Amino acid sequence: MRMTGYRPYPVPDGSFAGQTILLTDGDDPVSRGLAAAFAALGGDVFVAAEGETAVSAFDRFERPIDILVNCRWQRTLGPAEDMPPAQAQSEMHQLFGTAFDYSTEFARRRQRAQLGGSILMLTETADLGMPGLSVSAAASAAIQNLARSLAVEWAADNIRCNVVACGMIEGRDDPAFALAAQRGIAPGDTVPTGQIGTVADVVAAALYLCSAYGAYFSGSTMTIDGGENLRHSLGGPPFSAPRTRMLNRQPREVRARQ
Repeated sequence: MRMTGYRPYPVPDGSFAGQTILLTDGDDPVSRGLAAAFAALGGDVFVAAEGETAVSAFDRFERPIDILVNCRWQRTLGPAEDMPPAQAQSEMHQLFGTAFDYSTEFARRRQRAQLGGSILMLTETADLGMPGLSVSAAASAAIQNLARSLAVEWAADNIRCNVVACGMIEGRDDPAFALAAQRGIAPGDTVPTGQIGTVADVVAAALYLCSAYGAYFSGSTMTIDGGENLRHSLGGPPFSAPRTRMLNRQPREVRARQ
């Protein structure tokens, strides 16, 4: 969905007035765009420091956090067998561990204050896996399941939890762009809608889910990828091994099936 020129956001001005929003990351174009949108709509926006624990982040702010956005991104492209276990564990902690840490601390504080709240998780689309990005894919799938579990567990506390799963988004450091270039394919040509997404597309979905208009959404995953996740094996380019594409290596001899 493209936002119109006179209404850049899908919710009215002032929709987040009086609310405090905490983002776990502010470096990604999507995170920056979302922070700017929350502020433009009246919210007070804060960003956690790199490596900061949830307890220290929440303690830094003098007012309660009303909306939590878990938006850590980390995409290390490479064959899974070449990744040291310590690196895989570190990346999983940065992605899933951070989301769990901040979400549970948010819930504890809202429960003690007997206040509801909204948690939003930003992840990659990983329904069919992401060859070459196995840890990111695993973390994204885990975060989506976490959101569904927490949405039910904390429903009685009036705490909602939703996910926006992102495909290829313009301006992001996405390995998919480099892989497409290697094969002489324009990134938008792999997407049924014929174009890659924009930060505004992701921001629109996130704002709606966090606003009063999305009050009946909880445990939902909104996928923003132009339908790319639905077209695998349907008219796609000829298959070549992921490790061959991502490292420009010569294909290995395929072992005969036993």
